Amino acid sequence: MSNLQVKDVSDAVYAELRRRASAEGMTIRDYVLRLIERDQARPSKAEWLRRVRRLAPLPIGAAEELLADRDNRDRELDDRSRTA
Repeated sequence: MSNLQVKDVSDAVYAELRRRASAEGMTIRDYVLRLIERDQARPSKAEWLRRVRRLAPLPIGAAEELLADRDNRDRELDDRSRTA
């Protein structure tokens, strides 16, 4: 197994890593390793763009439908928050 050392981490970043690791019941080492593994499981930006380019284009009007749905959802959430 390989080792990795990160130098010049600011005190603020280190403190936040420590806080988040503690909140997860983990060591900083395990928390950072999990972050790295999660990042590596995702496609790179270039790979993601290649995949998106292979998708069929959305039909004309799809964007307007999505925006209308989003507006309706936002109104519903606003209504709920006012009655809560």
